[in-house]
Amino acid sequence: MIEEKLEIILITYNRPKDLENTLKQLLKGPFVNCKFTVIDNCSTDETPEICLKYQQLFPKMRIIRNKLNIGANPNYLRAVETSNSLYTWILCDDDSFDFSDCLDVIDAIDSEKPDIIIVTSHFQQGWERGLFTSSRKLLKNGSRYYHTLSFWPAIIFKTDLYDSNCIHKGYFNVPNLYPHFEFINHSIEEDFKVYVSKKEIVKNIDEHHPGFPLLHSTVGWMNSCLLIKDKEIRKQTIYFKETYPEIIEYFCVIILIEKLNNRNIFNYIIQLKNAFILNFGLSKDLFILLLIYIFALAPAFCYELVLKAYMIKDKERTERFLKDIRGESSENKSIFRY
Repeated sequence: MIEEKLEIILITYNRPKDLENTLKQLLKGPFVNCKFTVIDNCSTDETPEICLKYQQLFPKMRIIRNKLNIGANPNYLRAVETSNSLYTWILCDDDSFDFSDCLDVIDAIDSEKPDIIIVTSHFQQGWERGLFTSSRKLLKNGSRYYHTLSFWPAIIFKTDLYDSNCIHKGYFNVPNLYPHFEFINHSIEEDFKVYVSKKEIVKNIDEHHPGFPLLHSTVGWMNSCLLIKDKEIRKQTIYFKETYPEIIEYFCVIILIEKLNNRNIFNYIIQLKNAFILNFGLSKDLFILLLIYIFALAPAFCYELVLKAYMIKDKERTERFLKDIRGESSENKSIFRY
């Protein structure tokens, strides 16, 4: 029975409306009778009252309230440590769920065959669904495996596979924003058995940029990638784009967004330089870094220069560039929310 095999843990902090919306969705879903824990990261609003209200409605719901706000990333690791079931599914409090067709996921959990079950299409376009495969095969076939799993609710995983080494390195990687990165890495090294759900069950609906600068997220991702031993996989994982011009454009767009938000980016540029050197050494990728410095020092000039170059060659690319800068691109928004 799935109720005996799956434990759901939801982490929350000071988002009572989002939390209530999430709890309402879960209450109507097929996992309502599973073990269910809400970890409140010492919220200062009506979150505790909402938790108590819904505790009466969920058969197996418990509430854990942290004595202090330990931050979202450590709270994720605390959720991993809390689970005692065969499978664990860690959720955020602000996503959307579609439980209309998830019998395949229930069957996969009941079979106990997959090590992880991917229940989202975050960062994936047109990949095969309803697929039983392995982590290495997904990566080899061009899947943005690391990027997809960077979204916390993306996977249901076998709890005991999240070993002490993943927890230990996870706490060290908390400043880099990806406490679960070593677990993703571990799944590749051990070639986990993976099932990809037929339908996307959970979707990120937060279309707002995070409270921290985009460069912070980018530097954190690059520093996290140092955990990847294979240099080719590391490079593939660091870059969101495939071609060299797109890679350059990606970093320059980030710089322009930060400058338009009047942020002081000098410290992040230094961190970005260090991350580049640590990952690639003194390679041709430093050319990207040189361009980043130019964009940081003369954003207005570079902005006009790029626009003129795009308008001459490709009007569609010009429009995409402008949407990215303005924050109107849905793809751009999803990139920076982990």
